[in-house]
Amino acid sequence: MSSRYPSDPSGAEWKRIEPIFDRFRFSGLDPRELLDAVFYLVKSGCQWRMLPEEFPPWRAAHYHFRKWREPGLLQRPLGRIRRAARVAAGRDPSPSAAAGDTQSARAERQGGPDRGRDPNKQVTGRKRHVIARALGLLLAVVVHPANENDAQSAPSVLKQLLGKVPRLKVIFADKGYKGLPGGMLWRQVHWLISVVEREKDGSGFDPLPKRWVIERTFGWFGGYRRLIRDYERRPEMSEAMVRAAMIRLMVPRIT
Repeated sequence: MSSRYPSDPSGAEWKRIEPIFDRFRFSGLDPRELLDAVFYLVKSGCQWRMLPEEFPPWRAAHYHFRKWREPGLLQRPLGRIRRAARVAAGRDPSPSAAAGDTQSARAERQGGPDRGRDPNKQVTGRKRHVIARALGLLLAVVVHPANENDAQSAPSVLKQLLGKVPRLKVIFADKGYKGLPGGMLWRQVHWLISVVEREKDGSGFDPLPKRWVIERTFGWFGGYRRLIRDYERRPEMSEAMVRAAMIRLMVPRIT
């Protein structure tokens, strides 16, 4: 099947990822058709009910994508593609260093307990707490209310890395990580949390050493219109959208 939209993986790209997504066969739906629909939606930012008719019925696509919220279901293929992309770039499959930071995203009008106001960015919505490696590729993501600080959400996002990145030694982060409680799991696995702060008299945009890679990751999010705002009713769906976008971004790197 040829690509119909720029968001569709090419035939060569699909051949590389088909074995990874072969288990994503739900009620007779072709996993490629379902992935094409998800990639179109996250790239274009359209509503589910506005998916073009070439894709599976929007209710079916939405129903099955909701299943991908389940812990680990999208993380496993994301991890396999990420490791393949790293090998293709001449790197070890597992990074030894990573960077962590948060990005605030405005939420849509519908209310709910999973939203808040970021007092620093003056944004009402949610935060994406992300950890990425040296190539800027996603390692972990947790979405939470924007009024929650980095230290509160760090344990949840760090736990996603346990057993997944055996060579990881150091995570570079901003001053928000200074409030991390002691005796947590990342101390048991000997991860060093290195806080990289901006100079007090600094002004304007100044990429910080070691942490700039996470800004590149956030920049990539801007290429996917579904991520420009948080349109999802539940944080778990927001996390699934981030993972879907990063999978699409990484696919060309392994072909």
